[in-house]
Amino acid sequence: MATLGFASMPAARYNRPMKRKKQAARKTPAPASTRVAGRPRVARPGSRAPAPISEPRSFEGACHCGAIEFTYTTTLPPPRWPVRLCQCSFCRGHGSRSTSDPSGELQFRFERPEFLRRYRFALRTADFLICKECGTYVAAVLLSGRGAQGVINLNTLRAPPKGLRPGKPVSHDGESGEGRRARRVLTWTPVVGPV
Repeated sequence: MATLGFASMPAARYNRPMKRKKQAARKTPAPASTRVAGRPRVARPGSRAPAPISEPRSFEGACHCGAIEFTYTTTLPPPRWPVRLCQCSFCRGHGSRSTSDPSGELQFRFERPEFLRRYRFALRTADFLICKECGTYVAAVLLSGRGAQGVINLNTLRAPPKGLRPGKPVSHDGESGEGRRARRVLTWTPVVGPV
């Protein structure tokens, strides 16, 4: 039995020189000292445009019967809204999809204040706003040293915007009351006006 050596192998076909990809020129950002503070960066010809700065947009929402209404204002475009699917039994039972923007604004109007029900459960760190008349869970509000912050139930928006993410399941089991308050203060939307 003869062994095959390298001499018996056919020669590789490398008759043409290999083409190399052109490397893109690296662009270095302007030093911070040359940028004008408070102004958006302007794209240079041939460079990528900076992310557009969105104007604040307001979205109206309410419970089914209209007793509890709100206006949610944000500069985030809807595809960038953080859509959370809380896995606690309350939120799952109400089919809640929540969002908030710490740079936004949330304002409530209580058309029929007698129908407002504030519900607290588990660690009792927030008031869940529910309509007594129609049973809709509208939002949750936390009172802290920084004022009131809230999170809305996206299912209560009158005209849900296009392009919303499907939602990310989240679980906060095992979180302490202090930890939960601290997280909410940083991630929920500031509330203006009465709560």
